[in-house]
Amino acid sequence: MADKPAKPLRTKDGPILPRRELLEVLGAAQKPLIADFYWLQAIQQMGRANTHTEYRDVFFFADLATDLDPKFRYVYEWGAIATPFNLGREQWVNTDLSSRLLTKGLAQFPDDRRFMFQLAYNKMTYDRDYKGAADLLTALAKFPDMPDYIGHLATRLYAQAGSFDSGLHMAEMLRDSADDDEARAFYEHRIKEILRERVLTEIDQAVSAFQKDHGRLPRVVPELVRMGYLKATPEDPLEGQFFIDRRGRARSTSGLYRLEMYDDAKKKELQEDLAAGGIVFGDEEGTP
Repeated sequence: MADKPAKPLRTKDGPILPRRELLEVLGAAQKPLIADFYWLQAIQQMGRANTHTEYRDVFFFADLATDLDPKFRYVYEWGAIATPFNLGREQWVNTDLSSRLLTKGLAQFPDDRRFMFQLAYNKMTYDRDYKGAADLLTALAKFPDMPDYIGHLATRLYAQAGSFDSGLHMAEMLRDSADDDEARAFYEHRIKEILRERVLTEIDQAVSAFQKDHGRLPRVVPELVRMGYLKATPEDPLEGQFFIDRRGRARSTSGLYRLEMYDDAKKKELQEDLAAGGIVFGDEEGTP
């Protein structure tokens, strides 16, 4: 009994486990006990895991335990957090299995806030599914006593996903339901930020078309208007001036950083570009 648990038999695809249907027939009277056994196996596997495949095996034990006892809530959350593995330099694997456990858990616990937030995190961080993450956060924001940052993050993610109408709808809903002037002012500003991001995206598309046709980046926004890539000079809802940075991204003086997830590397790139080339608004070479 004191010996270290032996490693489970496995194939290249995962541990060799009995079929759920077999366990349900042979252990019908003891299903909770068998579920506990495989929950303990998941814990043991976590303790001996060192590689991404060994961490992946945690999922299979947790999945079987929750098959046998679908209301075993903690196993879903624990398994979902334990399964992802960082290969280095933020190259994550097993994330799809993590999301599978959370989705499975939400089917049993549709209003579980922790499951919803963790799945939104997976979609945002691992899958870059910003709209999917925003949809989950929007549902989460409707619960009472949720922190304000849930709604803030959801509107930002909608903008990054290009789902501007959804972002505007949510920002307007949060503005209209706000309990204080500070919150209303925040969402009023966020609405203008989303509208600005929509214009910036249109400028980005015009820049891409211009570069494809001419083999170079346009120097200033008025050049896009003059050459017919934009119908008219765009106006910033926050009263800034639009310009194109040295890497070809549209920016505005009303907020140099786009309405997207924070990226320290992109922030440093922008700072370097601005320091090297300044900001040009008009057509003249000498415009500061």
